[in-house]
Amino acid sequence: ENATISCGDFYTYDVSLELASPSLRGLPSLLPSCGECNDLVAAIVHLYLAIAEFQVSFMSSSQMMFFNDACLQLLRAFAQMGGEDGAKTVTGLLFKDLHEQYLRDNLLSLLQLLLHLARKDVADFAIESGSGVLDVAEVVLFGLSIVQPLITPDTLQHPPLATEFFGLLGWLVETYPQKVSVMPREKLEPIMACLSHGLQQPDSDVARVSVEAIDALATHQIGTMQPDGSYLIRAQHPTMLTFFLQGILETLLFRQFNRGVLEAFCDALHSLMWCEQAQFASLMTQVLESQTTVSQRNEVQRATTQLLSVISASGPAVQRSAKLQFRKHMREFLGSVRPFLVKL
Repeated sequence: ENATISCGDFYTYDVSLELASPSLRGLPSLLPSCGECNDLVAAIVHLYLAIAEFQVSFMSSSQMMFFNDACLQLLRAFAQMGGEDGAKTVTGLLFKDLHEQYLRDNLLSLLQLLLHLARKDVADFAIESGSGVLDVAEVVLFGLSIVQPLITPDTLQHPPLATEFFGLLGWLVETYPQKVSVMPREKLEPIMACLSHGLQQPDSDVARVSVEAIDALATHQIGTMQPDGSYLIRAQHPTMLTFFLQGILETLLFRQFNRGVLEAFCDALHSLMWCEQAQFASLMTQVLESQTTVSQRNEVQRATTQLLSVISASGPAVQRSAKLQFRKHMREFLGSVRPFLVKL
C-alpha cells in the first residue's frame, strides 16, 4: 500500500509539472507588458515559487533542467520590465513606494525561489543553452543582480527577508567561492557590503550566516596562495579580505555581540589571518598605540605576539584541528585584552 501511495505521489508530481509546463514557458513573456499590475506579477511569481517549494525535490534531472531554464526566463523577463534599463526599471516601476505587504509578496518570493533552486542538489543543475552549459550558480547570480538594488538597510529590517537574503548569499559564497572570487568588482562589492552589514546584526542567525560565508571565501583563498603572498581574489579586489579582517576584529575587540556566534567569528578571523597576517599585526599595532598606560600596551603586545605564534605553529586554517586550537587561544586573547581596550 505504501509503495502504491509513493508511486501515486510521484505520478501526481509528474502530471502537475506537465500541466504547468505550457504556462511556465509562456508567462515570462507577459511580464514586460504587466506594467503596474502588481497582483498579476505577484501571482506569476507565486506560481514558480509554489512549484519550487513543493515539487523540486521530486523532479528528475531532465525536469530540473527544464524548470531551471524556466526560472531563468522569468528572471530575464523581470529584468526587462519597462524597457531598456532592467534593474533600474524594476526598482523604479515595480518597487516604487512599496508598502510592506507588496515587498513581502514579491521581493521575498523571488529570494525564496532562488533559494529553492540553490538548495537543490547541484548535480542536477546543468542545462544546455545556446551559449553552452549554464549551471544553477549563474541562474542565482543573475537573479541576485536583479534583487540586489532593492536590498537596503531598511528592507533588511524585515526578518523573513533578511533571513532569506543572507541565506542565499551564504549558499552562494560557500558553494561557489571560485566563481565569487573572480566576479567583477561592480558585482562583488554590493554582495560584500551586505555581508559586512550582516556581521553587525543582532540576529545571531544572520550574523552567523554572514561570517560563515566570509570564512568560506577566505578559506578558499588559502588554497590559491602564491609564494609572494598573493591569492586569487586579491587580483581584482586587493583590499577585500583586509576589509573583513578589520570588521571582524573590531567586533570582537570593541563591540557587543551575540556570544552564540563567537566560534564562527573566530573561525573566520583565523582564515583571514592566514591570508593577511601582516595586516592583522598592523591593526593590532594601532590598537596597542591607542592604549593610555604602559601596562595595557605591554599586555596587548604580549597577547598579540602569542596569538601570531599560534598561527605560525598550527596547521593551515583549512584544517579542523587548527581551527579548534585557534578558538581556544582566541578566547584567552579576548579575555586578556578586551576588558580594558579603548577605541579611539
